Formats: sequence, structure tokens, C-alpha cells
Amino acid sequence: MLTTRYLFKNLFSVTVFVAVTLALVIWLSQSLRLLELVANSDAPPSLFLKLIALTLPRFLEVILPLALVTGILFTYNKMIMDNELVVMRACGFDQFTLARPALILCSAFMVVLIAITCFISPLSHGEMKKLRREIKAQYSAFLLREGVFNTFSNDLTVYVRQRDAAGDLLGLMIHDRRDTDKPPVTVTAKRGRIFMNGEEPNILVYDGMRQQMDPQNGVVSRLFFSRYTIEIKGLEGEAQERWREASERTLPELLRPDLEDKRDLRFKDAFIVEAHLRLLAPFNALGFTLVSLACILLGPFNRRGQNRKVLAAILIVIGLQAAEMALGNAAKKQPMLLPTLYALTFVPIIVAAFLMHLRGEQWLMALLRKWRRSPVTAAEGATA
Repeated sequence: MLTTRYLFKNLFSVTVFVAVTLALVIWLSQSLRLLELVANSDAPPSLFLKLIALTLPRFLEVILPLALVTGILFTYNKMIMDNELVVMRACGFDQFTLARPALILCSAFMVVLIAITCFISPLSHGEMKKLRREIKAQYSAFLLREGVFNTFSNDLTVYVRQRDAAGDLLGLMIHDRRDTDKPPVTVTAKRGRIFMNGEEPNILVYDGMRQQMDPQNGVVSRLFFSRYTIEIKGLEGEAQERWREASERTLPELLRPDLEDKRDLRFKDAFIVEAHLRLLAPFNALGFTLVSLACILLGPFNRRGQNRKVLAAILIVIGLQAAEMALGNAAKKQPMLLPTLYALTFVPIIVAAFLMHLRGEQWLMALLRKWRRSPVTAAEGATA
């Protein structure tokens, strides 16, 4: 149908524009923190780009419903001001015919949200946490603080007096006792520099002395050098297998935790609640869509704009979102609140769908007329 296609085209373009804009804004705010992590750890730029890409799915869980609400309110309000919807209503189009493009787009967004919340987002979040741990382990092992003794794995201690503008380390003292078959080694040097040998960090020191004491005779051997390399093989270690939180597990993993794992057994209820929240997320988008459509389409049209209706829709959506977040956090501690969470999700859908129906709109208009007459009647009675 040409009308549906026309409405859908306008709605889709606005929604995508808002979604991309919101994603870029949130990306920028988050990228500064990730950029600091990568820059300070001297990791390659490709890791920064990978971290940024892995943060996108979690942003989309919030961005897509808000972008859809914004697109609906902007598009329909503009068409009312241009008298386009007025003409369509005069031609006999009912509420659901006008709302059909928004519902079609909402259905597509719900499918995307199911894929994101149940599978893509937890996988990307878990991969991001793993990658951040690897950056800290492999690249940040030598983010040495100046003027203090930096201890790594209780077997290596590095002291740096200061770091110059070129990145060189000045006034070094390194105490190494990682080799249990040999006596500890102490190295002092005037300056040094950290470099990566493949994936392993090494320290190259200049103009110093290597000392090692023989425990049998107590004699200290000294070796003066102009250049000396200290290998840091194995210091950073591998990213160990760790227990994954609920936010890092897909929907099937949440529904089937490892009952032999004590921590999984302990957080079993929290996993179930998280699974329900994942399933409800797409229906929240449907609820926001129907609430926005009901607010903007119901009642008489005003060519000057529907500011009150837009404001009402925004306040209702914000209230629903805030209540959903609060109840979701509370339900993780009290699973008995899950029915309340379902009611919060589906009651707005049922109410908005009823009001969009002809009988629902007639009931609402009768209620509004009655409410408007009540103050007038009260004022007349007071005057008499």
C-alpha cells in the first residue's frame, strides 16, 4: 500500500538517523576510557578498534527502543503539522492503519533485539572483558610507577626513579628471583627502555651492574655492562579461565547453569531472572512503540504541533524504562518480583492497544469530555 510505504520510508530514515547519532555519541564517551587503557598500556591501535566494536551490542539494547520512540514522535508530529495525517484520517484511515508502518518497524527491531540480548551482547561483553584482561596482562605489566617498588608475581621487583619525555626509564633497580634453581639477581642501571619481543615484554638497560650472591660462600659476583637485556618471559601469563557473570552468558547458558559449579549454583536464581529480562527486552520496545503511537494519534490533531502529547509520551516511556531497570535490579535479589516485571511490560501494551481500537478511543474521549466538564460545573456551582 502506497500510504504504508510512504509512512514507513519517513519513519525508517528518521529512526536510523537517531540510532546512528546516539550510537556515535555514546561511542565517543566510552572510547575515551578505552583509549586511555590502550594508550597507557602501549597496546597496538587494532586492539582499541576491536574493543570499540565489542561495546556496540550493549549500547544497541538501549539505543534501538529510544531511537524508535524518537522516530515515531518526530515523524507523526511533523506529518500532523503538514496536515498529511489529517487528510489520511479524512479519507477513512483508522488508527491501526496509520500505526502499521511503526508496528512493522518495531517487529523488525524486536527480532534484532532478541538476537542482541540473548546471544550477541553477552558474547561480545564476555570477549571484551577477556580482551581487557589480556591487555592488562600482556601490555600493562610494565606500567611502572615512578618512585615506588613495583612488584610482579612476588618474584620480580622493579624500581624506577623517573621517566623522561622520550619514555626512557631513569634510575633503575631490578630484583629478579624467578629462577628458583639459581640465586636472586639484582640489576642496577642508569637508564632503560621497555620493548616488545614478539608478544613478550623485555627490559633493555644501559650502563649498569648485575649482582648475584653465591649462597655457599657468600661471595657477591659483579658484572658491569653497557647494555643488558632482561627477558620477562611468562610474567604476563595467559588469561586464565574465569567464572563468567550473568551478563557474559547467552540465554541457553543462563537457563542451563552448571549445577556442579558452586558459584553457578549460588547464582542460579540470578541467572533465571537475567534470562527473563533478556526475553522481556524486545516486548519493552513494543510497549514503548504502542504508548508513543497512542499518545500521538489519539484525540484531535492540532496543526500547531502536538507538544503536550509528545511530552506525555516521553514522560511515560522514561517512567516505564526507569521502573523496568529498578524492578529488574530488585528482582535479581528477590525473584518473587518477576510477575510484577511481566505486568510492567505487558500492561502498557494491552492498554495502549485497547486505546488504539475504535471503542477504546471512544471511551477515552468520553472520559476526557467528562473530566473537562467537571471543573466547569464546579465553577458554576461556586458562582451560584
